[in-house]
Amino acid sequence: MQQGSRTLARDIATVILVAVACPVALFGGALASCAAQGLTPSCAINGVLVSPVLLLAAGALAGILTRGWSGLGLVVVGVVLGLIAVPLVAGAAGNPVPIDPIQGVIAMIWFLPPVALGYGIARGIARLIGRSPAGPR
Repeated sequence: MQQGSRTLARDIATVILVAVACPVALFGGALASCAAQGLTPSCAINGVLVSPVLLLAAGALAGILTRGWSGLGLVVVGVVLGLIAVPLVAGAAGNPVPIDPIQGVIAMIWFLPPVALGYGIARGIARLIGRSPAGPR
């Protein structure tokens, strides 16, 4: 039973990690500096370049925590929860973001591929390490 509780804890940690990564990627890093400077083309480019890298890293960490198709499903659930958190965080910060279903789908298209790619890369590396003669036994 100990193994099952560890797996459940890792699955929950995966969902939380990815759900937190979405608002952090949107509001953190380069975009936070845009608030101080104003929206300039260079700041917007930094935000476009930094956000996918943060999401890729979150996906890779999720791939380390969990595995399989169920793990990928948990990553998708985490992205959906993270996208739900975005307008809540913006509203709490005093800048409510009106969002409609079309914008939600566009955000999903923007956020999910980097996270899923990071997950896939981490799982691929884990499989390669597991198959190597010097890998874990």
